Order: sequence, then C-alpha cells, then structure tokens
Amino acid sequence: MRISKNVRTSYNQDGAVLMDIHGGSMLTLNPVGSIIWRELCDGCPPVQIAEHLAATFSIPAPQALADVNEFVQQLEAQHLILPPESDNVRMNIGRSPQGLFCNLFGKRNSQAATERDPK
Repeated sequence: MRISKNVRTSYNQDGAVLMDIHGGSMLTLNPVGSIIWRELCDGCPPVQIAEHLAATFSIPAPQALADVNEFVQQLEAQHLILPPESDNVRMNIGRSPQGLFCNLFGKRNSQAATERDPK
C-alpha cells in the first residue's frame, strides 16, 4: 500500500489532521491514530505497527492488529492510502466511515465544517 499523493498531513499535540486536497475532506487523528499514520507513511506493515502499539500500550496483540487493520480499511475506503497497483484514480465506493475509525480517530468533512463556521 502507499499514501495517496493527494494527502497532506499536519501533526499537532493532539494527533494529526489529514487533508485530502483532491476530495476536499479532512480527518482528525488522535495521538494513537497519528502513530499508526506516521508508521504507515514510513512504510511499516500493519503487523509491525500492531506489535509496536501492543508493546507501547500493553494491549493484546490480536486486538491491536484488528484495530490497525480496521483503521487501514477505513483509510483505503477514503482513498487516503492506495494499493501498490492503484493508479490513484478516485472512485466512490461504499459509505462514509463509521465505527472505530470515527470513534477513535474522528472524521470531519471540510464542507460540513464550512457550513457550521462560514468565515
């Protein structure tokens, strides 16, 4: 897998913000989500990331791997990461993120944010 060329990342003390400049959406990541994202950007496979999280946060390795895999699937669904053979073409597949992704990592659509705070 690889990071989409349309993603820009901004890290802060609370985690990170991912901006899809092509799709016009923003996602906020908590500190754990930002650790996963940073390691994905560094080319680490999900299994290695899960091992790191399990050791760092004293959680069971199978749970860490399940959480990392779910996170990766949600990133793929939002076209933020792409399979190696992808030519980076955006397609609308599936529904908006939900579950663990939104609960732990947050999702914010930039259009919805603009509607709430029209500056």
